Amino acid sequence: MAIYSNSRLELRHLLANLMHDHIVGVVASPASGTFVCATTHWDKPDDHFNDYLEVFDYSGTGIGTSGNPTNWVQSTHTLTFSPVATLTAGDLVEIHQRFTVEEYNNAINHAIDLVANEALLDRVNETITLVTGTYQYNIPTQFLYIDELRVSDDNGDFTQQAPLDNKTEWRPVKATQAVIEFIKGNYNPVTGRTLRITGSASPGRLETDAEECPIDPEYVIQSAKSFLHQSRIRGNTKDPEDHQGQMQLARVLAEARVSYMSANRTGVAIVEI
Repeated sequence: MAIYSNSRLELRHLLANLMHDHIVGVVASPASGTFVCATTHWDKPDDHFNDYLEVFDYSGTGIGTSGNPTNWVQSTHTLTFSPVATLTAGDLVEIHQRFTVEEYNNAINHAIDLVANEALLDRVNETITLVTGTYQYNIPTQFLYIDELRVSDDNGDFTQQAPLDNKTEWRPVKATQAVIEFIKGNYNPVTGRTLRITGSASPGRLETDAEECPIDPEYVIQSAKSFLHQSRIRGNTKDPEDHQGQMQLARVLAEARVSYMSANRTGVAIVEI
């Protein structure tokens, strides 16, 4: 079990809050291209949300629906957005002025990518079933190092089986698709036996809001924050919000968290690092 398990949604909301760009609400009285939001912090003057970049439905029947706010009426707390869609009462929405949901998600994944070889995870995989006469098997995505290979017995048990020798019985073949190759004559696969791979893997990108990230959230947020500020730098004379300074500060804070990450690189390397 990972120490950290923040979902992409949690990370995005933490990040947006740090960027002073985090307002959420509950949908009421939805209609085509409009809805009412009576949440207290939506009590803003007419047209306040008109220049916001996006309203996004993150929970409920309309999850994933996105639109550009075009009109806000304070007296009725009604938001109009385009392209038109009809949400569902009770749906949860977030509204952003500075960055879109896609920009937040991309920044989070970029932060994860940067520590692919530092924030290694212990992993065990038993998805490969051996076939007699087949000596090469694709290594599951994300594995960077393999500590041990074991093959089950006829009963599917691994406890009585010794690890295979990585010098005489198997070797990694580093290619576009890395594979485990059994050395013919020294080890011959038997149909129906299961291969257990134990090793270290890089953290995967988050493709949905429900997926969880096993990396220190303070690193992820600060690193992602630096990318967002970097994307808005337009030169020293056109940076009234000091995006360059904020980017540099966020990077220092992110790098400080990287120093606490533990990388176990004791196994057989699967890819060139």
